Amino acid sequence: MQNGNSRILFIFDLTIMFAFFYGVFAHYHGHAMIPVRGIILMGLLVLYWFLISVNADILKISRLSGKIKLLKDILIAYSLLSTLAIATVAIFGEFRPNDKLILYPLLFSFIMSAVLRLSYLAFLKYFSKHGFRQKSVLLIGSGRSAQLVISKILSDPALGFRLQGLLCENPPEPRLDKFYLGALTDFPDILRRHRIDEVIIAKPLSEENAIRRIVKRCEEEGLRFYIVPDFYNIIPKWTVLNSLGDLPVIAARNEPLNIFGNRMIKRAFDILVAAAGLLFLAPVLLIIAIGIKITSPGPILFRQKRIGNNNKEFTLCKFRSMIVQPCRESDTIWTRPHDRRVTPFGKLLRQTNLDELPQLWNVLTGDMSIVGPRPEREHFVEKFSLEIPNYRIRHRVKSGITGLAQANGWRGNTSIQKRIENDLYYLENWSLWLDLKIIVLTLFSRTAWKNAI
Repeated sequence: MQNGNSRILFIFDLTIMFAFFYGVFAHYHGHAMIPVRGIILMGLLVLYWFLISVNADILKISRLSGKIKLLKDILIAYSLLSTLAIATVAIFGEFRPNDKLILYPLLFSFIMSAVLRLSYLAFLKYFSKHGFRQKSVLLIGSGRSAQLVISKILSDPALGFRLQGLLCENPPEPRLDKFYLGALTDFPDILRRHRIDEVIIAKPLSEENAIRRIVKRCEEEGLRFYIVPDFYNIIPKWTVLNSLGDLPVIAARNEPLNIFGNRMIKRAFDILVAAAGLLFLAPVLLIIAIGIKITSPGPILFRQKRIGNNNKEFTLCKFRSMIVQPCRESDTIWTRPHDRRVTPFGKLLRQTNLDELPQLWNVLTGDMSIVGPRPEREHFVEKFSLEIPNYRIRHRVKSGITGLAQANGWRGNTSIQKRIENDLYYLENWSLWLDLKIIVLTLFSRTAWKNAI
């Protein structure tokens, strides 16, 4: 559901939410008037749900959406809404109604919203696979680009495309013979004989004049067309069209945090969370400090140089969880399961991630963010840069206390390649909603905790 349907779905969510709120209230209080404090709370929930919705994917359902991801997104959205509702009631005591009047309606609303979305997705996938509203596509081109386009269309009916045929200057390779409709000069006749909805052009950019003629003809016929660039194999999947004055240019990656406004939003969020965390967790920090001092000789904090945003070095702070050791060892030796350098109290800190809490200070000073790729030591940055070509791209954003890779369990002695894939996904798909989602998964997902050592 996109565009206009997104608004319909947003209104539907609010409608069922209010219906359940009234139903539960009527069940416990009959048909008495809802008190003013209840109306104010419901008004705040509208605001909360709007902010959650515009920063999440819960209003966007397409044929390519996955059931598990869709269900996970709506679960996290309602969990966040419930948390905000409970926090509002806790802060403003005059809003306090019976707890059942808050949690029951939200639980029923989650169930109804999830059922609606899953049903709609199943409907879309079923009818797409059986040819409903599929678009008739004509492919123009040959070679590897054309083969990949044909393979993708045929292997995934849910894309909603029906391949009508192929046009190219010379007879194509044997594997494409069955799709061949004729030469490029037959283009006008093909359009008259077949009902074509869209045209995909998969020709090398060196054939600029031919592409111009095809584009002109498509526009004359009112056909939508797409151009598959012949340099797709050297650029990532997601690209952004920008401009250099009057000259259009392609940015190789979509980077939301390259936009000043997004960086300001993320920085404000970081300052708020870090300041609140240091304030409310002060007693916990004091207890941990005393525990480290009692159980192991040495400093309370462990400081180490790490490589962060734009490859700049900064000093990372953690609670010390290991015995004191020379820098050449701590900077170059990877932590292993049952590592003898880890103290008994330190093992508890590492398994519960409490050793990371001093990094809230790194966030306040601007060296780190709450969410982002985990910072690494220079020794390993150099090592991984040689092994993984895209490794340093992760340094385009601030390092984080937690990140998407950690939330998905890629921490400790696990695949570095998988971590980089998660870090690059985060860089290209950042949103405030994604940050909130990663925080929730880090705190409550079993996957995020399984490789803590």
